[in-house]
Amino acid sequence: MIIFNSSPLIHLTKIGKIEYVLNMFDFIVIPSEVYSEVIEEGIKEGFSDAILLNNYFKNKKIKRMEIIKPDLILKDYLHPGEYEAIILAQQLDGLLVMDDRKARTVAEQKNLEVLTTADVLLLLLKENMINSTLFQLNLGKYSVNGWLAPDIYKKYLTEGKKYE
Repeated sequence: MIIFNSSPLIHLTKIGKIEYVLNMFDFIVIPSEVYSEVIEEGIKEGFSDAILLNNYFKNKKIKRMEIIKPDLILKDYLHPGEYEAIILAQQLDGLLVMDDRKARTVAEQKNLEVLTTADVLLLLLKENMINSTLFQLNLGKYSVNGWLAPDIYKKYLTEGKKYE
């Protein structure tokens, strides 16, 4: 099971790769807070990516889940979407996709497996769902928008060359 936080969901949709992710997995899980932030609020704001994600939700490719056992200490420490994504990943013993460094550190301290948006792009390359050119192009889009530091961008480019 794979659980997404807001940022990677938005980023992968904006660069046109969420469909690839949804083809790789039967479905993805998002916490209620992420659904509210990304889909409900996005639709209110008229964002086309929110409308696209809502269509995937209606087709059950994206499933919204509630947390069962809250962690009140963690809740005050993290953004609500990140908090719920971490708790859901614990509850479901799932793979977590999130970009925020502080939240990733918390997740790793809880022994959760965490991927970033760049990791997902690399995974798509490894699985031959995108080619090297598309990987570089999408990583570049991700980097240009300020979502990826230059040194990290270079690291992923180097890693991606292994799959050319």
